[in-house]
Amino acid sequence: MQRLIVPLSTEQWDYLQYNKPVSSYQKKSTSTMRQQKIFFIFILLIAVTICFVKCIQQSSGSDPRGPLYAGADACLQCHKNIADSYMHTSHNKTSAPVFFDSIRTALINTKTMVNYPNGHTVKLEEERRNILQSQFEGDKKILSEKMEMVFGSGEKARTFGYWKDEQLFQLPLTYLTNLHQWTNSPGFPIDHPYYTRPIISRCFECHSSYVYHYNENTRPLEITEKFKPNTIVYGIDCERCHGPAKKHIDFHRENPAEKKATYIADIKSLSRTQQSDLCGTCHSGNPVSFKSIFAFMPGDSLKNYYMYYPGSFINPDVHGMQMQLLQQSACYKQSTLTCLTCHNPHKAENKTQQTITASCISCHNTSLHNTQMIQEKKNCITCHMPLRTSRSLDFNNSTENKNIPYKLRTHRIAIYPENEWE
Repeated sequence: MQRLIVPLSTEQWDYLQYNKPVSSYQKKSTSTMRQQKIFFIFILLIAVTICFVKCIQQSSGSDPRGPLYAGADACLQCHKNIADSYMHTSHNKTSAPVFFDSIRTALINTKTMVNYPNGHTVKLEEERRNILQSQFEGDKKILSEKMEMVFGSGEKARTFGYWKDEQLFQLPLTYLTNLHQWTNSPGFPIDHPYYTRPIISRCFECHSSYVYHYNENTRPLEITEKFKPNTIVYGIDCERCHGPAKKHIDFHRENPAEKKATYIADIKSLSRTQQSDLCGTCHSGNPVSFKSIFAFMPGDSLKNYYMYYPGSFINPDVHGMQMQLLQQSACYKQSTLTCLTCHNPHKAENKTQQTITASCISCHNTSLHNTQMIQEKKNCITCHMPLRTSRSLDFNNSTENKNIPYKLRTHRIAIYPENEWE
C-alpha cells in the first residue's frame, strides 16, 4: 500500500505544539498582535504629537519669557532696517553663545597664554572646532574647560564661561580688545588659575534679556543658583527696552493702516525720569535688588527694584554707573538732557569728532570756546568726559603682578584739570 504524506498546515503545527485547539490559540495570538499594534500606534501618535507641538511653538516664535513676548525675529517684518542696524550694536552683542569662527579671529596674532607665579599656565587650545582654556603644570595638562558663553560686546573686552550641571562658571582668561591681549579675568587670584567662580543671575540681568534661574539645595544649609541654558535670550533685545510685543504685533497685523505704535513703549514718549530709570536698569551699578530686573517694564520706577548703597552716588565708578555720573553733571541739571540726546541705541557707536561736537553744540551753540574747538578739530569729550580707570574691574597679568588699567569714559560732564585728560 502506498502511503500518502500530507503536509501539516500552520494551524495543525500550532495545535500539536501547544496542545490546544487551533482556533483558541489563533484567537489569542491574533489578540496579542492586535494589542501590540495598538500600543505601537499609541506611542507613535505621542511622538508625532510632541514633534508637532514643538514645530508649532517654533513657527509661532515662542519666547521663554511668556506668551506676551514675540521674540526679536518678529520685529524684522516691519522694522527690518532698524533691526539690521541694531544687530551691530554693543547692546545686542553683550552676550552670546561662543561660535568657533568668531572667537578664532581673536586668537590670531595674540599671545594665547597667561603664566602664573606658581608655575602653572593657562593656554587656549583648539579641539574639534571648540576653543578651550586649559591649565598646565609644565607639560602636564591638569584641567580643560570649553568656552561656551561670552559676556561683553568686544568693544572693550570679552570674558567667557563654561556650563557644568546647569551652573555657569567664569573662565580664568579674558580678552582685552584694545590691547589685543589675553589676561587674568577681573578680580581673579593673581598667583594661580581659577575655574570655580560662578556667574550669577545678576550678571545675566545686565548682559542678557532673560534667563530662567532657580535655587537648589545642593548641600545642607547650602543653596546653589542654577539656570536653564535653553531659556537664555542673548543680548539686549527689542522687547527688553520696548516691552512685550506680541499684542503690538497682533494689533498692527489686523490693522495695517494704523501707523501709530500701539501696545508698545515708544521711549521718546516716556518722561525724563522714566527714560533714565529704563537705562539705569543696567547702567546704575550693582545695588541691592528687591526683585529681578527682568520684570522691569518701560515706565516702571527703579525704586521698586533697587536700593542703592549709602554713598553710591558720591563717587560713582565709571563701569556700570553712567546714570549717577550723568545726573551729577551741570549739563543734566540745567537742561532736559537724556541718554538719547547723545546716544542712538539702534546704531553702533562710531562717532566722529564732528558728530560728538554737534551733540554738544545743540545746547552750547553760542559758545566761542566751541567755535575754537571746531576750528582746531578737537573733541569736546576728550576734555569734558575723560577716560577714567574703573575701580570695580581689576585686571592683572599675573606673571608680572601688574595691574592693567581698564579705562572707560566718564559720564560726568565737567571741567577737569588738564592732567586728568586722556
